[in-house]
Amino acid sequence: MNWPVLGIIGGVGPLATAYFMEALIRHTPASRDQDHMPMIVFNDPQIPDRTAHILDHSKADPQPEMEKVARWLQDAGADYLAISCNTAHYYYEGINSAVSIPVVNIMEETAKRIASEVGQGAQVGLLATEGTIASGVFQSYLERHGLRTVEPDASEQREVTSLIYDGVKANGPYDDSQLLVLGESLRARGCDAVIVGCTELSVIYQDLDERPAWLYDSLDVLAERCVQIYLDARERGTLAI
Repeated sequence: MNWPVLGIIGGVGPLATAYFMEALIRHTPASRDQDHMPMIVFNDPQIPDRTAHILDHSKADPQPEMEKVARWLQDAGADYLAISCNTAHYYYEGINSAVSIPVVNIMEETAKRIASEVGQGAQVGLLATEGTIASGVFQSYLERHGLRTVEPDASEQREVTSLIYDGVKANGPYDDSQLLVLGESLRARGCDAVIVGCTELSVIYQDLDERPAWLYDSLDVLAERCVQIYLDARERGTLAI
């Protein structure tokens, strides 16, 4: 078979998409250019804000545009897809149904990883957008894997939102140590693990000098899984997810 091509629904946000591509490359065992995985990226920053629509359905709905991008990637030759945004997985079923190729689910993969490494029954802190928190979607994936979710309090959530929107999305300044402070606060409340559950927070995560083992970057987990799918397909000759 030709090597499988990964399609990326990007631009949600743009910098997080660039970080995801870098994570894919860094996780690929390679000694030359030809060992790396082929990918097609549709960096579409015109996709409406996911959190805005989740919190207020009168706002622009991002799902039709994401479905269009998914179909475009499939038509362009992608064999499987990934979405470089956690909050966008509120619309996962619609996007998945819009194409005939598999869509790797960042929330499922992160929940599965933590359940495997930390164990069922663990308490897991979730640092994410207001939309992700309010939707309850990530929490439902964690629950399916026997994990309990602990959410930031109102003051902490305001700090998370500021890091995402005033910092990374706005190309503004941010203090990367604040991510650890927020994580440590959840740890102090009994969390065995904390999820970096927004891809803008993933951009901050990569800036950390120290990345504690209890801190799980969902975008990094997604990158590892996408690379493993590619490597398995090269070995077996068929794509299996």
